[in-house]
Amino acid sequence: MKAPDPRTLTRIPPVVTFASGAELLVRLNMAKSMTREGVRRLSKHPDWPFGPDRPYPYWELANADVMETEPFLRFFKQHPVDGRGPDKRPRAKKGS
Repeated sequence: MKAPDPRTLTRIPPVVTFASGAELLVRLNMAKSMTREGVRRLSKHPDWPFGPDRPYPYWELANADVMETEPFLRFFKQHPVDGRGPDKRPRAKKGS
C-alpha cells in the first residue's frame, strides 16, 4: 500500500467522495467515527445539498461521485453527528 502524501493529512481537499468525506469529518473532529456508509445514510437527510434538484451536483471523477468540500462541511456543521446511528438494539453477547 502506498504511503499517503503528508500534505493530504493537513490540507482540506477541494472535493471529497463518501469515503474521503467520512475520513475528513473524523480528522476535523466533526465526528468521533464515520464510514462512507454513514455519510451515504446521512445523504438521505432532506437538507442534503447534493444531487439532482439540489444546489450542488455530484461530479463523477474516476468512477466515483465527488462533492465540493465546502458545502459538504457546511452541512455537517449545521447538522452535527452526535453518536450512534439509528440501530439502537442491544449488542449480541459473544460466545452465545
